[in-house]
Amino acid sequence: MIQQPELGKKIAAYRKMKGLTQAELVEQCNLSVRTLQRIEAGDVTPRPYTVRLICEVLGPSYDKFCGANKRDRGLLKQWLEQFYIGFIDLFNLKTHTMKKITILSGALFLIVFGLASIIGEVSAQSDSRVKQIIEKNNADFINWFNKGEIDSLTELYRDDACLVSRGCGKNFIKQYYTAESQKFKFTKLDIERIEVEDSVAIERGQWSAVFQSGEILGGAYLSVWRLTEGHWLIASESSGISME
Repeated sequence: MIQQPELGKKIAAYRKMKGLTQAELVEQCNLSVRTLQRIEAGDVTPRPYTVRLICEVLGPSYDKFCGANKRDRGLLKQWLEQFYIGFIDLFNLKTHTMKKITILSGALFLIVFGLASIIGEVSAQSDSRVKQIIEKNNADFINWFNKGEIDSLTELYRDDACLVSRGCGKNFIKQYYTAESQKFKFTKLDIERIEVEDSVAIERGQWSAVFQSGEILGGAYLSVWRLTEGHWLIASESSGISME
């Protein structure tokens, strides 16, 4: 780039050739009169994008005006410089206003759409992960219940968990399932739907079991899971029975 004070003199000369006053030029370049005065006087060296804005109004080619020799610069540096200048210029609505507003609006739409897609995908992945955890916990529940490993089973519950219409607390849950495990064995827990929102997951499904006598029973169940200290634990559980 031409150094000061030659650069300032050239800008002043082109401005006068265009018949523009300093006030008229800065109005179109979105600069202050004081800034242009200092540039033309050679007191300050303007940034490349400022020179580019001035050139847009005055008309001369940027490279020709600044005496730039492209062979002396790497292609990447040239591209980055032009990109930076063009990007900054987008926000100068004094020139090509409607065109720039259209470009900025389109870019904003793409950014918003992209963020929404990313958030949706992350949310979907998170829901899928929670469902996998609950499915594994259900498989462990059946395995531990059927083997009589009730201490392990109760670790799937929060300390304040409740079996609706029966009782609350881990001690109660341990006693309840210890007694029930002597009567029947679970054959399956079929998840019908899991709804996840923040740190809560609501699971709905069907269960079935078989008594030692061979009698089959089953019904619907609803479990509320809560994320507790990094683990998904049952906060409450309710079930209905339908004899088959």
